[in-house]
Amino acid sequence: MDTSIPEGVLLRNVPFLSAFNGCYEHKCISCFLFFLFHLLLLLILSVISNISATYRSLHVSQRIYWNLAGVRSVFGVSSVVLSIVTLIGDKELRDDTVLGVTLSCQFFFTYIVGFFIFECCLLLFTEITFGVKSLGLLAHHFISLIGYSIGLFWDHGYFIGALVVSLEMSTPFSCLCWVLLKMKLSQSLLWFANQWILVHLFHTRQNVLCVVMLVVARDWENVWQNMNVLLTVLLVGGAVIMLGGLNPYWTQKKTEQLFTREDWNFIPITPLPYNIATNRFDGFPNQVNGTGTKLNAVNGTGSKVSRSLPGSPSKKAKKRDSKKVN
Repeated sequence: MDTSIPEGVLLRNVPFLSAFNGCYEHKCISCFLFFLFHLLLLLILSVISNISATYRSLHVSQRIYWNLAGVRSVFGVSSVVLSIVTLIGDKELRDDTVLGVTLSCQFFFTYIVGFFIFECCLLLFTEITFGVKSLGLLAHHFISLIGYSIGLFWDHGYFIGALVVSLEMSTPFSCLCWVLLKMKLSQSLLWFANQWILVHLFHTRQNVLCVVMLVVARDWENVWQNMNVLLTVLLVGGAVIMLGGLNPYWTQKKTEQLFTREDWNFIPITPLPYNIATNRFDGFPNQVNGTGTKLNAVNGTGSKVSRSLPGSPSKKAKKRDSKKVN
């Protein structure tokens, strides 16, 4: 073990973690193992969830989202707990908010990086396989992956990084909200209580973001001199965008959802009435009539698929009919 870096609260109190020594190889192995951990957790949740009739009735893309919600909830709870333990227990981080480091916070960051690797891979998979449009979320997680990877392998920014990851406090409640909607329990007391807590947690997130900005402003000289330039840009830019735009917007949307009880993650299928007389789908935008041209419809995942006009003659049938007429 590298004696130049303090153990920190986690390695000091969890004996089997003492094998982690903070070297480059151990960091890479730990990140990979945590990636496998979240992947295994996803598979276990998929098996357990089959017990639910609601789960079995969902489209395969929504089943993946259901299981992913469980993985995110586990990460949200564990990351907030580890963040609080690290910030309180590791005095070295509080003494120097930029260069302060312990083996415990290094190990904690490998957990975060492993999760974001898993998230980015799964979001890319659903995008390619099912056409689920989640580019905003993918960009958000990819930026987080870059930021925490820089902090981990350049060995700085642990205090601020541990503070930022505490924003995951809202994740378990957001995931539970979606699951309850799918189970048609949006009128239950559980859903209302969960949504009420969620709204207040988004207000708490705003306070945490203010603390992050205050820490950066207070130690700006230290940040400017010792923090990686890209990490500084991602930290300051991300905090400003979250504080001034995204978090207030999400707070508003979650407050609206308290009363509207809508699912914005997936667009439900709306059957379109077909008019035989006009050979058209009534109410369908940008229709093409009578030619057999394929029209785009929106499926349960929000992606575009092709749907042919029923009853439309094929090109061969048209040629055959035209010869008969002639």
